[in-house]
Amino acid sequence: MNLYRTWNQLKSKVYTRLPFLNELYGRLRARRLASDPPLPPLAPLGCPLNEARVALLTSAGVHQSDQAGFDMHHDLGDASFRVIAGQSATHDLTITHDYYDHSAADRDLNCVFPLDRLRELVASEVIGSVAPRHVGFMGHILGQRRVELVEESARAIADLFVTDDVHLVVGSPG
Repeated sequence: MNLYRTWNQLKSKVYTRLPFLNELYGRLRARRLASDPPLPPLAPLGCPLNEARVALLTSAGVHQSDQAGFDMHHDLGDASFRVIAGQSATHDLTITHDYYDHSAADRDLNCVFPLDRLRELVASEVIGSVAPRHVGFMGHILGQRRVELVEESARAIADLFVTDDVHLVVGSPG
């Protein structure tokens, strides 16, 4: 285990036990990121919600158990992503991410990847369908890896959702 990873795991434990520090860090981090380019405008849904195909996108480090985990040893994080089959059972998914306390998600993955809740919304006719593919990646990406995430992975993810005719993407942090 490298020193950077150990430091991030320690911060995660401290922030979990002392939430006011997490809030302070968030405020300071927001100021530091104020120079980031603005987010693109949200697009209108384009169809009634009860006809929409919905996909999940999570930065919680979720992936299928048979897929390679995220690289937790690189100081700048892992800018790659994992495609998760829409028909996956939540017990066939796992989390590879050391930088947050995911003990609740380990008990019920729907905390960070609400796939079962989407299926319930389809059954209740609130949404039209669950997308055939979803995406998991890890948050806490820094430096050049952050550039790779935005310029390469994000484009590939958007293309995947367009190919799958996804109308709405639900984002979930870890």
